[in-house]
Amino acid sequence: MPVSFDDSELRTLAADLIAAGDAIDGKILPVIKKGALNIKNQMRDEMSKSSAFKGAARDISFDVHGGDFFGVGVIEAEVGPKSGPGNRGALANIAYFGGSHGGGGTVADPKGALDAEMPNFTRAVEKILDGTL
Repeated sequence: MPVSFDDSELRTLAADLIAAGDAIDGKILPVIKKGALNIKNQMRDEMSKSSAFKGAARDISFDVHGGDFFGVGVIEAEVGPKSGPGNRGALANIAYFGGSHGGGGTVADPKGALDAEMPNFTRAVEKILDGTL
């Protein structure tokens, strides 16, 4: 025996969620940039307090990337020390986690900066969603 049901409310909800996604797109990028900036600033501050690794503080920065993955829009920020010619970012691994011959591991784990920013980020996203959904 075939089963049937009224899916009109489900279709309306799906349309509302799609429209909300379009409205959120322009509002979420500034929140991500602000969060990445706050994390970068805390990481720089923590690195600059180290007498041995303070020179690597200036090489901590962030990049924001976006794109579609499996049909879903994704925006992400990458925060951390940059390495390359003229940069001291490669020292950060030793600063954070120590070296194989001892030493280092004296700068706070970057996860602490992420954890500190998470409540601010969550509140900002909730505020956007409250005004959209």
